[in-house]
Amino acid sequence: MASWFDRNLRIILVALAALLAGAIVYFAVQQRNRPPALEIDFGEATPGGPVEVYITGAVAEPGVYEIEDGARVVDVLNEAGGPAPDADLEAINLATRLHDEDQVVVPRQGQAAAPPGATSQVAGTAAPVNLNTATQNELMALQGIGEAYSQRIIDSRAADGAFASTEELVSRRILPRATYERIREQVTVGP
Repeated sequence: MASWFDRNLRIILVALAALLAGAIVYFAVQQRNRPPALEIDFGEATPGGPVEVYITGAVAEPGVYEIEDGARVVDVLNEAGGPAPDADLEAINLATRLHDEDQVVVPRQGQAAAPPGATSQVAGTAAPVNLNTATQNELMALQGIGEAYSQRIIDSRAADGAFASTEELVSRRILPRATYERIREQVTVGP
């Protein structure tokens, strides 16, 4: 009887071993045919791709330049052919990081650090732009406000009257909320 039991036990163990080996092979093949797992990196954010920055004033070639997000003022200054001979580089911070739609105003020797309404950090701190009296050029000096938006502000001012608050830039549907939030500290409706 012991021999019958030993023989059947061996058969059962061999069958279980074969079954286990078959299962291992099956799962190995399945794993190899499976697409790679989605990996999400929650690490430190990296700067985006290229952005557009406007540089004007005492530079060799003023204009809009495409640079990498987070590049510095000195980088866009070099892209613009360098400073003009009468540039006052001491009036701006050449190490300031730049982002999309930034404006860099390089003043000339003896000139104020920024024209009225300039909003770029590198241009210095300027008085807020009065929406009710600003010229198109003063409005265009605001970050993100180009010719179209500045003209819409002027047209609304003429058609709908003076602005009672800066928030009306959004309620009158002149600017999107994101653009308004970017400039709201740099505009006023006061005297």
